[in-house]
Amino acid sequence: MGNSQTPYQIEFLGGKDNVYFFFTKFKVGYLVKFKPSFYVLDAEPAIADHVYELVIAQIEKPEGPIPPDERILYTIAAIAEDFFNKEQNIAIYVCDDSDGRGRARKRKFDGWFVYLNFEGRGYMKIDQGFHEADGFSYSASLIFKSENRLKIQIITALDELADRYNQPK
Repeated sequence: MGNSQTPYQIEFLGGKDNVYFFFTKFKVGYLVKFKPSFYVLDAEPAIADHVYELVIAQIEKPEGPIPPDERILYTIAAIAEDFFNKEQNIAIYVCDDSDGRGRARKRKFDGWFVYLNFEGRGYMKIDQGFHEADGFSYSASLIFKSENRLKIQIITALDELADRYNQPK
């Protein structure tokens, strides 16, 4: 069956959203997508054409409570490794707060990044906060390979986006 650090079997479905799929031992189905998001950063095509929004969606689950499952974390890490090994891709993960759980999502995502030692494995994560005029706020993280030759421009593009977005309205 595999220990807790063994990823679940992953199926790459492909398509324009670079979709991956897996089922857990608890019969929970997940889709992990890397949706093209060239429009997010107002950057040169060399950067913008490689920006993808990371979406993790639970698409199927049985009734009742589901026990914690550390293998999900390792499976998502294996999917990210596969995706980043294909090109000089940049993933953006937006911690949606529309249901009031944005901070919890951010803590969990940050914890995954540290726990899996992504930095030690050659990745960078840059965080930025965005604030709406109505008081709603959310955070976003960019993840990319440390060796990306455009990393300074990537970081600058995110900072400039935040500066424009967070101007007093």
